Amino acid sequence: MTTTVAVAQKGKHSPPPPPPAPFAVIAKVTAAKKIFVSNAGEETYFVHDIPGGANVTYDEFYAALKQWGYFELVDSATQAELIFQIQGTEQLPDVENDGRGLQNKDYSAAFYPPMLNLSILDPSQHLVYKIVLPAGRAGNIPKGKIAFAKSIDALTAQVKALVAAPALSQNP
Repeated sequence: MTTTVAVAQKGKHSPPPPPPAPFAVIAKVTAAKKIFVSNAGEETYFVHDIPGGANVTYDEFYAALKQWGYFELVDSATQAELIFQIQGTEQLPDVENDGRGLQNKDYSAAFYPPMLNLSILDPSQHLVYKIVLPAGRAGNIPKGKIAFAKSIDALTAQVKALVAAPALSQNP
């Protein structure tokens, strides 16, 4: 089963809440006790926009899951019931090379935000669920670190919501 949650951030408005996950996804995530966190890395432009280096998304997400303590974080995918594959991405503007260098074809679409991409996979590498959220950034490093930390918190909250969903649905 494949489901994608994509949330786009527009201006200063809060993003809409994602649709609820299918029950099969909730059951699979809730049943898992051991997970492996896989680092899918960051795209080149993502690293320029987010302070913290090439592994910042993995490092911060791993630390958030470890602090939460719900899952046992194992050292290899073969020991895991689920694999959480994390990646920082940033789509580039649509450009073309017309012999005068690269030219932006659509100036109104020149801003593409960095995104956090979490794929939840079963050990056979079949996608179970995908969460995509904007990665916070700011004009300077201190504010950028705070904005990015809030993004990691939001991503971790999405995972926590998957685990909490059965308990919520059992209450009247």
